[in-house]
This record gives sequence, structure tokens and C-alpha cells, in this order.
Amino acid sequence: MQLKKIFILPVLALLTTACQTGYHLTNQSYKRVQVDSLAAPADSGMARFLQPYKQRLDQTMNEVLVESAVPLERSKPECALNNLLTDAMLQYAQQKLGVTADCSHLNYGGIRTGLPKGPIRIGSIYEVMPFDNQMVMLTLKGSMLRQFFEFFVKSEADEQSLVVGGVRVVIKDKILTSIAFTNGKTFDPSQTYTVLMSDYIANRGGGTAFLKDAVARKDFNLNLRDVFIDYFRQLGKSGQPINPTTDGRITIQ
Repeated sequence: MQLKKIFILPVLALLTTACQTGYHLTNQSYKRVQVDSLAAPADSGMARFLQPYKQRLDQTMNEVLVESAVPLERSKPECALNNLLTDAMLQYAQQKLGVTADCSHLNYGGIRTGLPKGPIRIGSIYEVMPFDNQMVMLTLKGSMLRQFFEFFVKSEADEQSLVVGGVRVVIKDKILTSIAFTNGKTFDPSQTYTVLMSDYIANRGGGTAFLKDAVARKDFNLNLRDVFIDYFRQLGKSGQPINPTTDGRITIQ
């Protein structure tokens, strides 16, 4: 009887394995399912449970950082909002991190909306920058920096455009004909420059695979959103509303 058991178990194992079906993905599709108060009525018990958390969250999100005298809309090739955010990166890095970068860059598609006229709240910044992207500094050779900028200049995608701080560029036929740093440095393809950017772009998101050849990288473990919140809070300490304008850092001929 013992010999039969030893023989039967391997046979059963083979039969079980033979019956298994292999699966592979052949197609995929999706559809949007809208969930609102009509499709999913509120659960009163859950609402009571969440109420104290919602109150604390609302208190945080409703903190007014600064007043704006004008609405700040997202637009391209240049707008006051884009300039304000990239300048915020440079100022924060210098004042709070002790790092002086040559220029800064933001992914236009990552700026999700504009800021309103009137009070700018913490919640407003979350709407502008809803993703948990972190600030990174790459050191690039001048030739790669030009390639980096032109990658965004040449793109036809709606969600791409060149958004920079600390630098003024002239563009003709989607080619950079001039790059001038506001810190006084002269552009040289053979020299190296430091660029603040989001980790999404630094990690080659959106097609920037060539950044793998960056000379150096420094991660700050700091959300860009927190940089902007701090920047606008500092602006608000003056007690005066902000009225930012463009400064011609991007010229298209």
C-alpha cells in the first residue's frame, strides 16, 4: 500500500499541472464611471466618522498664504505663473537649502491649473501641483542643457512647453539661438550647469531619457508643492497683494 501512495502522488501532481491554464493580456479598455451624490448617496455613519478629520483638513487647506491682485493663468510660451513658480524653486533652494542653482525648470503638464485673483490658499497650491513630485538638482553639460531646453521647445504636445527660471532664451524656428543666465554666467556647451527640476523629469519621464547621462544628481526629498507653499507664505508676510508680470525670459522670433 505504501508503494501505491508514492506512485499516485507524482501522477496527481502531473495531472494538476497539466490542467492549469496560462493567461496573457490580449487587450485592454476602460470607461469612466461617474460617482456622485445621486449614484452613491452619502453614508451618514461614515460622514460622522470623517467629520473631525475633514474639519482639520479644511482648516489647513483654507489657510491664506497671500493675496493676488490678478488671476494667474497657466499659458505658454511664457506667463507670470510659470515664471513665479520657477523663481520660487531658485529662491527656496538658496535661502532654505543653501544651494545656488544656475536655473530651474518645470514640466508644463505638471502645472495643472492657475491661481485665482484674491486669496491664494494652501488648497490652491494643491490644485496647481496635485502630484507628489519632488525637487531634484541635476548637473548638466552645456550641450545637454541646450538639448534639454530644445526638447520642450520642439514638442508639439499640448502639455509641453519650456518653463524656466534663472535664464533668458531666444528661440527661432524651434532652435535656441541664445541662452543667457541671470546670475551672470556665460553659456558654454563644454561647461557644466546646475538645474532644479522635478523628479518626474529627472527620472526621464515624458521622454527625457538622455538625462541618464547627467554629470551629477542631488535629491532633496522635498515636495515641490511644499516649496511653493513656503514661497507664497513668505510673499504674504509683506501684507501686500502680489501682482506678478512676465519679464521676457522667453523670446520667440
